[in-house]
Amino acid sequence: MLKLSTEQCAAVDKMEDDAFVKDTARQLKKHFPGIDEPDATFHPRLKNALNHANTLPLQEKNVRRDFLMLEAFYPGFYLKPEVDKWLRTPNGYSVEQRVEDYKHVMINRERRGL
Repeated sequence: MLKLSTEQCAAVDKMEDDAFVKDTARQLKKHFPGIDEPDATFHPRLKNALNHANTLPLQEKNVRRDFLMLEAFYPGFYLKPEVDKWLRTPNGYSVEQRVEDYKHVMINRERRGL
């Protein structure tokens, strides 16, 4: 059995997160051609959002991807104190459900032109 040190585990987690960010950025740019931000700034922005998402903690891959999608369209949304507080405050729903709810609220606001 392979045993990794704490530093090695952290390095593996970082590599996985970096690959996740790159893959998500590629998928977002493919599905939404209007995203024309250069990778040199887009990837670090998504990486910062993923680092924040990991502190919530978001476990489901699709919800983590949705979190990055929200960051792509609404830069820094998670830095707003009211959003961060709402995501972190237990209210009977999982943090994953709260992210999904927030995504749907933002989509509906966009459709209504708000």
